[in-house]
Amino acid sequence: MNNFLKSGFLLGLGAAVAGKEKVDETIMKLVEKGNMTQTEADTIFDDLFKKGESKSGEWNDEFKKMARSQLSEWGFVTKEELDVVQAQLVLLKEEVSLLRKNNMNRELDQAENGMENVPPGFSKDID
Repeated sequence: MNNFLKSGFLLGLGAAVAGKEKVDETIMKLVEKGNMTQTEADTIFDDLFKKGESKSGEWNDEFKKMARSQLSEWGFVTKEELDVVQAQLVLLKEEVSLLRKNNMNRELDQAENGMENVPPGFSKDID
């Protein structure tokens, strides 16, 4: 799939470059023959450049959508999805830590409460 995308991209880029060169050549011939002024040629070049930038942005957006779709199909997650899971993990770690702390405090309380009437040096468990 990677080679397919690369080949398609290079094919499109090659066609765009070839087309641009052909347009440049044609416009320069028109200027040389006097059928068009250099100012008109510059205006056409500017318009084509702006259209090219616009189309490039569209192609980039389409390529990103295609890449995201393919990565999703392969089981990859988005950065946003990863951020949500990481935030949940932090909350779970905090909750586990709090539960452990509460459990230790409860065990200490139980140990202290069970030993309140036993004189020092004696154990309550001995009959």
